[in-house]
Amino acid sequence: MSILKYSVACFVFLIFCHLKAQVNTSESIDELLKVYDSNGEPGLSVKVIRDGESIYSKGLGLSNLDYDIKNSDSTVHNIASITKQFTAAAIWALINEDKLSLEDDIRTYLPEFPDYGEVVKIKHLLNHTSGIRNYHTLMHLAGFDYDNNYYDNNTVLELAKRQKNLNHLPNEKVSYSNTNYNLLTLIIERMSGLNFNDYLKLKILEPLKMNSTFVRVEHGRPIKNRAIGYAPDGNGFKYSVNNQLSYGAGSMGSTVNDLAIWVQMLNEQVSEFKPLAQFLKQTETLNSGDRANYARGLTIDNYKGFEAVGHSGYGFGARSHLIAVKEKQLGIIVLTNTQTIDATRIAYQILDILLKDEKMKAEKAIHFSFKKQDINKFTGEFKEVNSDMTMKLFVENDTLKALGSMGKIPVALVQYATNKFHRSQSENVKYDFTASPNHDMVISFGGTPFYFEQAEFIDATSVNVENFIGDYYSEELDVNYHFYTEENMLKLSYKENETISLKPIQLNQFGNGDRTLYHFVKDKNNKVTGMLLSCDGTVKDIVFKKKRITN
Repeated sequence: MSILKYSVACFVFLIFCHLKAQVNTSESIDELLKVYDSNGEPGLSVKVIRDGESIYSKGLGLSNLDYDIKNSDSTVHNIASITKQFTAAAIWALINEDKLSLEDDIRTYLPEFPDYGEVVKIKHLLNHTSGIRNYHTLMHLAGFDYDNNYYDNNTVLELAKRQKNLNHLPNEKVSYSNTNYNLLTLIIERMSGLNFNDYLKLKILEPLKMNSTFVRVEHGRPIKNRAIGYAPDGNGFKYSVNNQLSYGAGSMGSTVNDLAIWVQMLNEQVSEFKPLAQFLKQTETLNSGDRANYARGLTIDNYKGFEAVGHSGYGFGARSHLIAVKEKQLGIIVLTNTQTIDATRIAYQILDILLKDEKMKAEKAIHFSFKKQDINKFTGEFKEVNSDMTMKLFVENDTLKALGSMGKIPVALVQYATNKFHRSQSENVKYDFTASPNHDMVISFGGTPFYFEQAEFIDATSVNVENFIGDYYSEELDVNYHFYTEENMLKLSYKENETISLKPIQLNQFGNGDRTLYHFVKDKNNKVTGMLLSCDGTVKDIVFKKKRITN
């Protein structure tokens, strides 16, 4: 055989192998997703790219139940918190125009914002280290009626202005708060002179030819190929609607086709925007000297030996997830039009298929030099910081397992480094027991941290719940909480929330079983004078004062 014929034969063989691998990958993804291709239910759109080419692009389920319209790769979905990286991109554009700096005090642009005695900088908003409380949590705690009441970014600003304290010092730790990105959006609009949608289109979306991507800055605009967001109810599904125009932390629409362009940019394949990709992926050094694992609208995760950057989203009638792996030029986008489909789990399952397909796992296996530790040292009872969520770690069949108060089945953990474990079935969920003054364990979901401390839980039968009854008022939330007893159980009612049952957690602390902690404060005479309210790990110690009973 001549050299030319041999070369041609090898080339054809390589093409055949490549196509066969691509077919196998598509079949594996089809098998994973077939459960969502059911008749009469909302679903999702999925796109996978490798080396700049689409290797999988499909819609499953219905984008509109009224007209039986199917999801496709051109269906416009609510991308929820994936929006944050676009907000960060607009900040990058303003920096390039010399209109602001990462080191600037946010009060330079928002002079009405409270002075907490600590400088909150633009960079602290971008990587969630500002300590500013999460407005969604604040609104819930204030009894906000999401179904009927309107709110926008100015509402968020007014609520933030009423807060007397930060959750923690700026740059102390990553504490996810949507408020950060609504404030960034107000800054963008003030400094650009344009609404956020117009500025983003001008500087980012139009140059990238992301023509189906937009920010919802007003109601009533027709949107072609739009997926309706659905929430489950007892009879199937209902429209998931809301009367709000807050944006910057969410409220963007896009397609998997458009986001494939964005993933190419994140993988630094768009030369004009390579500096933007590097800006978005840049992490900061915390006060402790550690590196934050949240960058600028993106989480940074080490997954099976590769740096995976991305973000999840959870919004009204939608979930989303985007992953980019620059080293292997991979991108995965999953957008759903119902909260019942876990986009994050699907995205990582697809990533597992791609890693397995290219045998990357064996090729890039993590070989940390660490000595396996006695797993019994990690057992115990834990409580989430600024929350009532509890976590029990125990050993069963020589395996460390974790069971949270909001979970049903214990999950097995596998050690991968000193003081560090991941879930055996979900390597993107990590448990870090490295000592810190402010927490004893950090659980990270794809890079987003949740902080826990060791706890000693109180015997409920030893608590006299009568000591805590009464009315309590918060100036920060402008709401009254009424605590009362029923069948020897402490209960709570407040605006839009009735008959919430509370259980003792620790001394003078109660929880509602939904990540809210009520810590009652006593004076030197052991009389209750107030209550400190914390929630979701993102809101700490909102002050409530107990009202005096007057005759």
